[in-house]
Amino acid sequence: MKKVILVVVCLAIMVFGVMHFVMPEKTTPHLTHFFSKEYKETQRTQDWLKYKQQQQLLLVDVLIPVSPKQQGAYAEYIKQKIELNQQNIQRIKLNHYQSKGFKELQQLEIHALEQWNDLFQTHIVDAFVDQQYFSEIPAEEYQQINTEARYALQQQEILVLEHLQQLLQQNNPYVSDIDHALLSDWVYYQQMQHEIHPVISEWLKTETDTPHRSRQDAMQDLRLYKRFNPNTDEYKYIMSLETQLWHAEHPSSNLVAEQPSAISELEIDQDIIIPQEKPQIDQIKQLIQQQQDAVSQMLLHQLSQAFLKKN
Repeated sequence: MKKVILVVVCLAIMVFGVMHFVMPEKTTPHLTHFFSKEYKETQRTQDWLKYKQQQQLLLVDVLIPVSPKQQGAYAEYIKQKIELNQQNIQRIKLNHYQSKGFKELQQLEIHALEQWNDLFQTHIVDAFVDQQYFSEIPAEEYQQINTEARYALQQQEILVLEHLQQLLQQNNPYVSDIDHALLSDWVYYQQMQHEIHPVISEWLKTETDTPHRSRQDAMQDLRLYKRFNPNTDEYKYIMSLETQLWHAEHPSSNLVAEQPSAISELEIDQDIIIPQEKPQIDQIKQLIQQQQDAVSQMLLHQLSQAFLKKN
């Protein structure tokens, strides 16, 4: 068997050598392109778009932690959730990713769902059948795996956003038919959200007793908001809402820092005005989400047409 494989490899090398000698202009660019960084970045972007499309096909309400209840019918409900999780696993397996990062993410998500199903089966279904009661679910195990998967996704998404930013700067054909101003604002906003909400902090929090984000972190968020100067009406509106939300979540009484020197630079900024009436936080969040979802859905559709048109 090894000899056969060796012969096949040698023949392949010989064929490529002959082609390279006869038509060097056709073989070399393809080989260089295959191993190029740009090609790998494009593969990752394509995988990310496939991932986004796949998420819309997954069954909902299967990852929410469940509190044990002393009801016989509850076991049947959990059996249904296990089945939905199993169907999601099969759907996740349907995607054939090209990039290493998304292949690893796929395995992490499958592992998280399998772990959750094991917890459900052991601590609810089997426990109820054997002892007529439900034991506590050690949710920390699942949360750790789930957070690891979300961290892997965030790292890949950051790389994709950086790639899209480069394509915009180069006026690359992939993005030539997409509104550059809107796509640029969207990319910057997504990058800013990843910077404000790094999954690594949640990951570390599950391992250590890390305190909540400090006042200094809140002021850093505001610095990021003030640095973003969107060119489109859509993101001017979103940033207006984000500023309202920040002031609502961090009223003046909460900004008396233990170390005044850390925020003195922004405390004297006249643009930072705490409104007298506290806005409805949930309503603002909903408006931001609705606006961002509308823009994201449109741009993801256009990006899919651009990057996946040959698939």
